[in-house]
Amino acid sequence: MNTANPLNSKLIFCIENKDFNKYLKSTSDETDKRIKFLEIENIPRAVAENPDATLVLQSDVNENIFFDIGKKLKGIFFKELKVIFLSFDYLIKSDALKGFSSFIQAPCSLELIIEEATRLNDHRKRILLIDDSKLVHKNLVGPLKEKGFIVEQAFDGQEGVETALSTKPDLVICDIEMPIMNGFEACAEIRNNKVTQDCYIIMSSTLKSAEDQKKGFAAGVDEYMPKPVIFDDLLERINRSFALQSVLREKILIIDEDEYQAENIANYLNKQGFSTRTCSGISDAQRLLKKFSSDLIISSTSLKDGSIIDVDKICKSEQTNSDLAFIGLVDQDNEGDRRMALNAGAKDTVATPPTAEALAAVVERTLAEMRTERERDQFQRYVSKASFQSALEKSVLSELSLPSRAEKRQATVFFLDIAQFTGRCERYSPEEIVSQINNMFESITEIITKNGGDIDKFMGDACMSFWFSEGDRQNYDKCLLSILEIQKAIKELNDSDPIMKEDPLKVRMGLNSGDVILCDIGAAKARVDLTMIGDAVNIAARLETACSQYFIDNLVSDSVAKDAKDQFSIRIIDRIKVYGKDTPVAVYEIINEVENTSQKENDLIKHFEKGFEAYTKGKFSAGLKHFQKSKSLEIDRGYPSTPSDVYISRCEMLEKSPPKTWDGTWSLESK
Repeated sequence: MNTANPLNSKLIFCIENKDFNKYLKSTSDETDKRIKFLEIENIPRAVAENPDATLVLQSDVNENIFFDIGKKLKGIFFKELKVIFLSFDYLIKSDALKGFSSFIQAPCSLELIIEEATRLNDHRKRILLIDDSKLVHKNLVGPLKEKGFIVEQAFDGQEGVETALSTKPDLVICDIEMPIMNGFEACAEIRNNKVTQDCYIIMSSTLKSAEDQKKGFAAGVDEYMPKPVIFDDLLERINRSFALQSVLREKILIIDEDEYQAENIANYLNKQGFSTRTCSGISDAQRLLKKFSSDLIISSTSLKDGSIIDVDKICKSEQTNSDLAFIGLVDQDNEGDRRMALNAGAKDTVATPPTAEALAAVVERTLAEMRTERERDQFQRYVSKASFQSALEKSVLSELSLPSRAEKRQATVFFLDIAQFTGRCERYSPEEIVSQINNMFESITEIITKNGGDIDKFMGDACMSFWFSEGDRQNYDKCLLSILEIQKAIKELNDSDPIMKEDPLKVRMGLNSGDVILCDIGAAKARVDLTMIGDAVNIAARLETACSQYFIDNLVSDSVAKDAKDQFSIRIIDRIKVYGKDTPVAVYEIINEVENTSQKENDLIKHFEKGFEAYTKGKFSAGLKHFQKSKSLEIDRGYPSTPSDVYISRCEMLEKSPPKTWDGTWSLESK
């Protein structure tokens, strides 16, 4: 790596364009551990491990995705993260600079990227003071430097513009009355030049009239501060402007035929840190949304090629964010337009012409509600419904100092695990294993939640779920139906993939009902999980494990199965003592819904249960004959043996060596 600029931070690159990626790699030093080239899916972990690094992103095809990932990393998790966005499309510069630390047009050299990263990691902000008064410079330059700022100086408007273009200041403080070029002209040139158009400008002058201030704002000034300047007041404004610039705000699309009104709305929102775009109609909005993502739309009710009803259709289209929302601009006192906008799906409305205060209130409130909904949805992806409700209760009732939750509930508990998972891990790469598990759990989660269940936790290749009792057998039906639907979903998953068709996923499922203790488990000051414990939970877990001993994929306890035989075809599998328990449990296999059960399945159940009845009475020879008949009727689950085979072996063994005492109970010797 040949560069005169010392690298003062780690660089994490994610370059989508393959040729550009190859070029940058070829000019870097492969032994330099401060530079990493990664795929997009590895970026969050790398940033979490190196929060002081500078992230360099470039995208051609998935620009919205890269923007979204960078936005979340910088805006939510690592607010001090430095992000340089590279693009071959110069038109996205304004969007990039609103969201990230810097923009560089690609292709570019690695040396230029390092130079920019070095500048970004010089944490001192650069301020340009343009004033013809040496006294002003004397009073401000020293104190600003003492506060850690780099201060550039210029003594007339022309010198100020030239200095701004060469030093790229973060903030400009500019007087009005100066020789060669006045402050209005200087600020206009600084604002209109692409190099300096995004710097913050404070105009400071003894000219205080409304007309002078209006001229300043027309020239692109952000704030007006009358002289004499009190340093503490100036410092507060400077710090506030830098804090505003560091906050990553949302992207807003404004649809309005009134270009003047649209521009005024955009200017105000830009000053609040938002990134805005404007257009005059539906077709223009659709074109922009295909190229640039947006978080919110502000639209007039009547447009040249449609209405606000069409805006709702845009928000729901596949090209937009899933939670894109819109606000309606309605004529003052036009109740009909307001109702039409709300009926069309608008989150809120703003009366036109909008005041800054009204616009700010509606936009901020709408975005806050959207963020809350998004965060709640994200939160619920990682915790069970019961945990979410408990967290909500504790948050709302926090002043009551509630103790840790511990209550007895009636629940049906479900465990699922992938059979022979260790061997599967040895046959596939980590990425393939994770993909297989996630695809499976995606289907399982949908089935369980659709049937009213709650996911308690995922444990590697296993899943624990539950249904709280509703006081009748309705929950049992939902639980058993979930097992049948999971069987079908896993078969479809295996059949849809050539690899998994040859090497199918197999699962074990255990289901039990009884009293559980719903409680907070963990360290109160660190992390607490809401979960359930108790015998009913332990038995469900033991039944899931015991499936492998009978070569089936589900075992259901008598507490669930006894009331479900009218709707489901079920066969008894055994009366067992699970590991660690002395009381025997009758366990069953669910085979089908009654209305869908075939004659072959009915015959299987009939012969198997006759065999089991003889077996429990100690009539092993009679039982053997029935199990030999049921063997030919067994359902092919892809296992090397069947429950009938298990009982044929038992009957043959017990007939040769009859037990002294026999009650038909079998003890499981392992968990």
